[in-house]
Amino acid sequence: MYWDSLNYVNSFINYEKRLDNLTYEEKKFYLERMRYLLQLMGNPQDNLQAFHIAGTKGKGSTSAMIFSILKSAGYKVGLYTSPHLQSIRERIATHEGFISQEEFVDLIDYAKPYIEEAKKHPIFGSPTFFEVLTALAFLYFSMKKLDYVVIEVGLGGRLDATNVINPLISIITPIGFDHMHILGDTLEKIAFEKAGIIKEGKIVISSPQKKEAEEVIERVSRERNAVYYKVDDLFSWRKKEANLDGQKFLLEGRDIKEEFFIPLLGEHQIVNAVTAYGAIYVLKNRLNIDNEVVKKGFENVQWRGRFQIINKNPLIVVDGAHNVDSAMALKNTLESYVNFDRLFLICGIMKDKDAEKFLKILDPLVYSYNFIPLPSHRTRTPEELANIVKVFRPNAEINIYDNFSSAISFVNKKASPADLILITGSLYLAGEALDYFYGRLD
Repeated sequence: MYWDSLNYVNSFINYEKRLDNLTYEEKKFYLERMRYLLQLMGNPQDNLQAFHIAGTKGKGSTSAMIFSILKSAGYKVGLYTSPHLQSIRERIATHEGFISQEEFVDLIDYAKPYIEEAKKHPIFGSPTFFEVLTALAFLYFSMKKLDYVVIEVGLGGRLDATNVINPLISIITPIGFDHMHILGDTLEKIAFEKAGIIKEGKIVISSPQKKEAEEVIERVSRERNAVYYKVDDLFSWRKKEANLDGQKFLLEGRDIKEEFFIPLLGEHQIVNAVTAYGAIYVLKNRLNIDNEVVKKGFENVQWRGRFQIINKNPLIVVDGAHNVDSAMALKNTLESYVNFDRLFLICGIMKDKDAEKFLKILDPLVYSYNFIPLPSHRTRTPEELANIVKVFRPNAEINIYDNFSSAISFVNKKASPADLILITGSLYLAGEALDYFYGRLD
């Protein structure tokens, strides 16, 4: 039953799997089509009190933190994120956990007639995989009668299927370069797409941004009479201490001076935490949440596949980094937080990513390259990746494997307890690694 339901959802055209040859044409990302599907379902999105989150970096981590804080406060809360690492069910979660296989089957059974009806529309045509999944999430959250939901944008913002909601607050995390062939090749263009989630007269809060991006967010906020906050105007913060279990930071503002602990490593995660705190803070008249609750929320936050430590001796880290910005963040985290002798890199990269820049960033730390293909037709071959490295490091130690399990078996034999095994390059690979270490979710 579950696999039938899964196959049904997977039968819809999935642009996540085809991002390399896609441009952001209005007709492909048609909000009207999404609205039509939801209308057939009775507009479940109108029953949701939503935190809506866009951004290039950190939108998933920030979403997970806000969700965890709301959950710690005792609210019934939903979390919609993408992509998934191991199971599609990860994308639709509540305070009780991921949607179960049974609930997923029931949800599809209920929604299928509406989805089939939507497919017949003479102009819009069939909804996409992401539109169907987003509509299912809204439907599920509405049926669950949740207090709040946290909705992460899939791609961009302005034309994203999630942008049919009327949120309590729009949150924009740091903007950088990713999916440039779709969203535009300048920070201004990309920021304009992200700022598309800002709604008339509503609250918007932004992480620290580069000047070009900040100007766009400010302009759009003004045009839409939104109440605009910048976290760096509200607070200052600094890292206090860190170990492999997490880090402490001090947050100071007009009416706060507090230390918080997060179990996620990297300076960028402190920025994400401060942004999450800011979103709760500017809604404090509405939310009954004090700093003790926030502390508990931060301490319990889970965000899998993001600098996730699997083992300590040797240290094994799984990280979903797949673009230049996330490679820089990963390198900084390794240099600032971790001691190791040799770094064994297990890596697979998609065709639409800048593999050369990605590998060059990590190269100064790498002792041994170990390349594998990803479980996708968009994967670069291990041979391609090896050739890229040979250009900037002719004498590099490079090994090539058919799959993840042979790579990890080989590297595990070679690594000593003081070494680091880093598994990165793609969220697909992060998912494969988690399947290997912890077993499959489905």
